[in-house]
Amino acid sequence: MKKSWILFLLLIHFSKGSALAQNEVSLDSNDSDTLRIICAIDSVADKAIEEDSSKYFSRELSFVCYLISNEQYHDARLLLNKLQAECRVAQQSQRDSINYLSGWVYYFSRDFNEAINLFSNVSILTDIGIQSQFYKSICFVYMEEYDSAKSILLNLDVDSYDILNELRVLQLTAISLLQRDFESYDSISVNLTGKHFQFSQEEKSIASYHENLTKYKQKSPWIAGGLSALFPGLGKFYAGYIGSPFGTMAMTLPLAAVAIEAALIAGVLSPAFLVLGSIFGVFYIGNIWGSTLSVYTIKKEIYDEIDSNITYDMHIPLRRVFW
Repeated sequence: MKKSWILFLLLIHFSKGSALAQNEVSLDSNDSDTLRIICAIDSVADKAIEEDSSKYFSRELSFVCYLISNEQYHDARLLLNKLQAECRVAQQSQRDSINYLSGWVYYFSRDFNEAINLFSNVSILTDIGIQSQFYKSICFVYMEEYDSAKSILLNLDVDSYDILNELRVLQLTAISLLQRDFESYDSISVNLTGKHFQFSQEEKSIASYHENLTKYKQKSPWIAGGLSALFPGLGKFYAGYIGSPFGTMAMTLPLAAVAIEAALIAGVLSPAFLVLGSIFGVFYIGNIWGSTLSVYTIKKEIYDEIDSNITYDMHIPLRRVFW
């Protein structure tokens, strides 16, 4: 009914305009009143179009949130791409929401470069802008660009947001651990209070990772190699491996037994011993070298696992606080 009334008045407006053009008459007081009515009609029509547009984007954004909450990220991305193409007529807050949600979907798809670009398009002066900066920072973390991630957090103006300020501190302490900057961790972590239930458990976890990293002592590669020289696989036990030393023993010890048997039967200069002894020598030296390298390998595995846990404990609080 409302749209029909507006259409009727617009028809009057265009008919009146055509009549004025054809007759080329000067405006009198009645014509001035008519123009004022026409301007009022235009204003009402524009406002109605704006309201319809606002309702449309609000409805579509609500549906996007529904898709995301049900982990239908592909469908959410398709709808957001459509809204991106239409967002010229959307309100600024709605454009920010489109960019934020688009960045969020790309973040979960691990397309971090595109997510960073979208988060950067959200106005920093809004609450959703602060959320975008947090997610933009963690995108840089996953890309191992830790200085960029830290710079974003340090430049955030969250003094008036108690929980957001502590969330920022948590993220900064985690980045310090990823950088193995324990001095920076010590100076920042004193600001963690543990009073916010949304990430109090993650604060405890970060503290435990710090303890594990600082207390970890790398084993000596020389000792590992020496032990494996005495008995194949023993060096890997020393390095920290449990299962793989048995594989080394299973390959090396039977070769040693066969080579020794060939030497006893045919002599050390026999072709059989030379071939079998050479094969055993390759595996034996490889066993020593592998035990030496296993010290560095197990350290990397331990550090990689801790780093994976750290990034996970950075991500979870963002979900709890912002979604």
